[in-house]
Parts: sequence; C-alpha cells; structure tokens
Amino acid sequence: MQLTAHRLIQSCKTRWNSVHEMFGRLVEQRWAVCAVLSDRSETKLTDARTLELRDNFWQLMEDMAPALEALKCATTVMSADTEVSISNTYPITFSLINTHLKTADGDSSRVAEYKSKVRTSLSERMKVESEDLTSTTPMIATMLDPRHKHLGFLIPASRISAHSKLLELAMAEHVGSTSTNEATTGDDVPVQGAVLQRHTSAMTFLLGENYTTSSNYDIEKEVDMFLKDPSPLLDSSPTEWWKVNEGRFPRLANVAR
Repeated sequence: MQLTAHRLIQSCKTRWNSVHEMFGRLVEQRWAVCAVLSDRSETKLTDARTLELRDNFWQLMEDMAPALEALKCATTVMSADTEVSISNTYPITFSLINTHLKTADGDSSRVAEYKSKVRTSLSERMKVESEDLTSTTPMIATMLDPRHKHLGFLIPASRISAHSKLLELAMAEHVGSTSTNEATTGDDVPVQGAVLQRHTSAMTFLLGENYTTSSNYDIEKEVDMFLKDPSPLLDSSPTEWWKVNEGRFPRLANVAR
C-alpha cells in the first residue's frame, strides 16, 4: 500500500497527547489495518469482529485532529524546560478558548461537545473571568514579557486594567528603591520639607517645589515607552530581551526579574 512502516500507538492515561498520537497513527495506517483485519489468514473472524472500527469512528478520529493538535502544541510549549513558560500561560489559554477550541460550523456534535467541555474546564481552572486576573503572577509575567505585553487576547477594559497594574508595580518598585537609598544617607542630610523655606509663589507653596519634575511622570513615561516599543518575534527569549534592554526600562526590569 506504499504506507510508511509505523507501529500503532496505544493511548496512556498518564501520558499527555497519547490520544492524539494514537488517533493520528490509526488514521495514517487505516487501510493497512482494515486489510489485516479482513484477511482470514491473518485475523480470526471473532477477533476481527471485536477489533473492526465502524466508519463513523474513523471519521471521528479525523474530525478530532485539529482540536487535539492544538492541545498538543500547548502542552509542548508549556513543558519546555529551557525557556520561560509562566508568561505564556494566559496567552495560550485564551488562544485555545477563543480560537482553537471554538465551535465551528462544520464540527460534528461529538467534536463540538468535546470543545465545549474543554473550554469550560480551562475557563474554570484558569479563572479567566476572575476580577483579580490582572493581579495574578502569570498575568503580571505576561505583561512584562515583551512578546505578549500588548495583551491582545484581553478585552479592552481588562487590557486597560492590566496596564494600570503594570504602572502600579513600576511605581511600587520606584518607592522601594527610593526608600532604600534614603535609608543609607547620613543623619546630617535634612529631610525634604522639614525646614520651612521661602517659596517663590503661592502655587509653588501649595503644589510643591518638584511639581513639574515629578518622578511619577518618569515612571509613566518608562511604562508607556515599554508598551509602545516594537514586540520581538514569538520565538525570541524574553530573558535575553531584558538582558539587552534593562538599561532602557530599569524599574520594569527589576519587576520582571
């Protein structure tokens, strides 16, 4: 039959993607399998009746291939032991829910049911509807991953909330580093505001000497520049990117670290 000489693969509950591999190999070797089962010199009639698959089963295995392939890709990426994986958690989850496991018009009832159950399970386990989603460690890591910082998988309201959280983290990092620096200064350095000084105007007195040079503006500018900076390729390493760019975004680099 000019088929590649491949062994069949057996599904194993403890091995991810084994169902996908089993289905794929069976479909590949379908006509060889059918020929062996129909050859009485090779297979007894009683065994053939037990082992033969109906046409709708063969069709189901073919129909399930795209959904199972997407899950295989997801587990492969998340199982990588030489790359950062936590920042991929939500981009991959939302991609599965909104794209690869979304019911299509041509899906059979069995495939549609499977996709629906996996989508529901992922949504519940990953808490994608949670109000605290932008405060979770995986989502914070996603914001700081230059490949995913645009958060295109989120709805606009959630995206704005996430970017506000990123600004909050950067400001907290600035306050922490400032406090550390102030703690190391000598006792002879006067505390700002401790000595009453003559102010040039009422506005300066009310709003403060540093009103026009607020450090918060610098932090907002850093976060804004980071978000507007071109995203690297998906196959690039976020840790290598930060190694090169930490000087441009010092506060965010500390948060990312």
